[in-house]
Amino acid sequence: MTVAYKNITSLVGSTGDVTIYTCPAVQTDPTRVTQAVVRNINLYNSHSGTIVIYPKITDSSASVTATLEKISLGTLAQTSLAGPFNLESSDALILNCDVASKIYVFASVLELS
Repeated sequence: MTVAYKNITSLVGSTGDVTIYTCPAVQTDPTRVTQAVVRNINLYNSHSGTIVIYPKITDSSASVTATLEKISLGTLAQTSLAGPFNLESSDALILNCDVASKIYVFASVLELS
């Protein structure tokens, strides 16, 4: 079993659904499955106004995207979503913001394969 700790940092560069992280598939051995545990997600609004954010997770095996919650994040404010959020191969963490290039995200991820 391989264990890797990852820090995901990003500026959400556009409105609409933006994939922040996708749990990788193991390329060398198709019988092995990668899983990821997202411990927490931190969001910071660098904008001069409130931004509405919809954090989402796509379950690729079920072809379903679930919205975790609606967040209205005020000017220069920050918030955290406490996990854990468990992802399987090809599952994705998505952010949908109503203003582009103003939300910074930091997520702590543990990958197991």
